[in-house]
Amino acid sequence: MFRAAGCDNDRHMPYVDVWVVPVDCAADWLIPTPAEAERAARFVSEPLRRRYLRAHAALRAILQTYTGAPLDFGVAEHGKPYLPAEPELEFNLSHSHEMALVAVSRDVAIGVDVERLRPMQECMAIAERFFPPVDAAALGDVPPAAREGEFFRRWTRIEAKLKARGIGLYGAGAELDGDWTVLPIDVGPDYAASVAANCRELKMRTRAFALDMPAGHDAFE
Repeated sequence: MFRAAGCDNDRHMPYVDVWVVPVDCAADWLIPTPAEAERAARFVSEPLRRRYLRAHAALRAILQTYTGAPLDFGVAEHGKPYLPAEPELEFNLSHSHEMALVAVSRDVAIGVDVERLRPMQECMAIAERFFPPVDAAALGDVPPAAREGEFFRRWTRIEAKLKARGIGLYGAGAELDGDWTVLPIDVGPDYAASVAANCRELKMRTRAFALDMPAGHDAFE
């Protein structure tokens, strides 16, 4: 059985599935919920609206493979969604341009982040403002030619940890306490991505998203 376990249980290593979703592919996606449609309408361009809706449609389709509970989302204090009907099912979504990632686990809070690599001349100034001091200093030691790529790798690691805690950029710049495992996700040369959990060990498997995945069974089993 492939099942996640809590980090305080030394007999089991917690697991996380990371689903890779190409949101620019031509396919029939789930119809958006009213809340998703309302949020998408605020985006300034059609590509942004389309990618947002497809990423959230994929999230709902993926969660249906883990639970038969209603997908009526609640929102925690700083905006992290959860399922009140099955709170032990932990999940997180990140999307950037043509790529979305959905991380799913049980009983251990997880965060995921993906960023498309792009020019970022002000990366040191951003790091000094939003990175923990140790990470900002380490980025400053990287040769300028490699600094932008390293910036995005560190950014996804930091953001994944903040999202696992459910605090997002509210916690930017702070060193997070506790034991952490942060794993890189290989999604090709144009992106940096990481998944994080507040525990000593974490086993990850990556999975390719398909719109015809069966619903109503536990994909960890």
